[in-house]
Amino acid sequence: MSSKHIYHSADGLVLKALRGAVALNPALELHAASKSVFISDKTHGRTDATRNPLPIVAVISGGGAGHEPAHAGYTGRGMLSASVSGDIFASPSAKQILQTIYLASSSGATLSEVDQDKQVHEWKDVLVIINNYTGDRLNFGLAIEKALASSHMKIESVVVTDDVSLLQPGPDSRLRARKSLVGPRGLAGNILMCKILGAFAHRGADLTRVKLLGDAVVHNLASVGVGLGHCHVPGRELNMNSLVVMTEEECEIGLGLHNEPGVVRKKMDGPDKLVAEMLDLIMRSRQGTGEEFMRVASDDVGIDLTDDIVLFINNLGGMSQLELAAVLDEVLGQLDSIGVNPMRVYSSTYMTSLNAPGFSISILNLSKIHQGLNSSRNWNTFVTVLELLDDPTDAVSWLGVRSWPVKKHGQGAKKPSPLPNIAMPLPPEPSRDTKQLQGLSGRIERGLRSACETVLLRQGALTEFDTVVGDGDCGETFAAGAKGGINLSSITVSELVTFVANVLEERMGGTIGALFAIFLTAVSTSLKDLNCAATIQYWGNALVVGLHALRKYTPAQPGDRTLIDALCPFCETMSQEGNTFEQAVDAAKKGAESTRYMSAVLGRAAYVTMPSTLEDLPPDPGAWGVVAILEGLCNGLTGDP
Repeated sequence: MSSKHIYHSADGLVLKALRGAVALNPALELHAASKSVFISDKTHGRTDATRNPLPIVAVISGGGAGHEPAHAGYTGRGMLSASVSGDIFASPSAKQILQTIYLASSSGATLSEVDQDKQVHEWKDVLVIINNYTGDRLNFGLAIEKALASSHMKIESVVVTDDVSLLQPGPDSRLRARKSLVGPRGLAGNILMCKILGAFAHRGADLTRVKLLGDAVVHNLASVGVGLGHCHVPGRELNMNSLVVMTEEECEIGLGLHNEPGVVRKKMDGPDKLVAEMLDLIMRSRQGTGEEFMRVASDDVGIDLTDDIVLFINNLGGMSQLELAAVLDEVLGQLDSIGVNPMRVYSSTYMTSLNAPGFSISILNLSKIHQGLNSSRNWNTFVTVLELLDDPTDAVSWLGVRSWPVKKHGQGAKKPSPLPNIAMPLPPEPSRDTKQLQGLSGRIERGLRSACETVLLRQGALTEFDTVVGDGDCGETFAAGAKGGINLSSITVSELVTFVANVLEERMGGTIGALFAIFLTAVSTSLKDLNCAATIQYWGNALVVGLHALRKYTPAQPGDRTLIDALCPFCETMSQEGNTFEQAVDAAKKGAESTRYMSAVLGRAAYVTMPSTLEDLPPDPGAWGVVAILEGLCNGLTGDP
């Protein structure tokens, strides 16, 4: 768990965060005493693009801090009318919540102003969204009872209970059901609830229908979370207890939003199996109730009867967007494999657990929501949940595309299109110059293989060097190039060099891949007219052409602490009459060694704070990688078959 923070104490941190959230939306105000954020009456009457009637229901929610952007980030027209925050991972008090109810219902009137008989022109009814935690249930419940006693408004509540991880034992025997009087916890499904009910209220729905829709959503919403580690609260002493700290190989399925234990801690066995286990818990979450959570089926004539769903992926705060997007792809792929294609897909950092590394998967069953609502006498509206999800909102933290094409069952998730092969194609028939390699292909193949093996053997050293003076990826970059395959059949020298250039460009990528590709492409062009076995000097002249091509695109010169410090002396030595390949490789190695005592002026290393004495520096990793290639190539070319 990461315990490093900008703020070393939680004192005053929640109010600072709320002020920051309010600064993002001019329609909001902060009532600091209650830590409540609400839509200001100064802007409430402003006409919006939807031309909806003025809402007669205010939707509010809240809870402990530490789950940002919830819930201040979801306060705004089209979502919450007001939200309230407690301290970190602590429920707001009933007094705070009562104040929030009044602010939402009266469009900005505080309790003290109401007590002073301030004229309130309109009291809205209030729908309260509560996450199923004991403190929240008690404090929100007490506030609701006090507000009802005032007789100013009608109030209803919806309790979010989407965490299904503790309900059923899984296929892994270590997954065990936990019976609890408290019931399932509330997870990120809370944010879906805020969007759906907030949009419905904004359309002018009355309290009865908003409550009815909320109950239907709760009954058809299921979530499972997983943590790779616990979060850390600023200012709190780090707990290194072995029962709390996970190893590098472990994850915890069902980890709660406040570091509560999950259903099982287990060794990670790949993202595919982890996602499959989480989806299985969701799919089996209604076992023992006589119903299934989601129907996946077709009838006898092939008509698809699979339920429509919404997929909602939430970052718990500490995952990179790179991995989160890959998780989304994995979830979509597994759903597609069973014929389930979500009607809407959402993935972002919606409701966090501070800096916890982990994510949750939520599925909302649209079909069952509408089946239940349409059978109710009190449901007399034609609005759909998808329309409510697509409705606009000025809540700054809601992320979701509002325009979706109509998706038919059986379409499936989009399949990735293969990348076009833009590498220069090799000739299908032997060209006139293949005699250049006749009798040499064995040596060249040994040389290339040796070069690749040497790079892979030195990957660790390259990574270590680059960790000191760069971003630590140099070893992986060179290794990626070394793992590319080359076919020497029916190929000229020029085509061979072009092929190597294309392999390195594709496999290595980034700056180094581009440098090698430019260099070798120019070398290949220089070798095109070669119709006999090339001499060392001929090769040297072609290599110098490659150097000149590089200089058109990079200012790097020998002495700048780059791979040029090894490449340049190699090329120049090769071009001088009478020199051997071994001498050129030795010159490259001396050039790479000389970088130990240089300050970088180009590349990522130029941004790194160097040690006080340059003698402590390793050689430039790029230059050292060039040496690894050349030494391996030399050993393969000159060694015994």
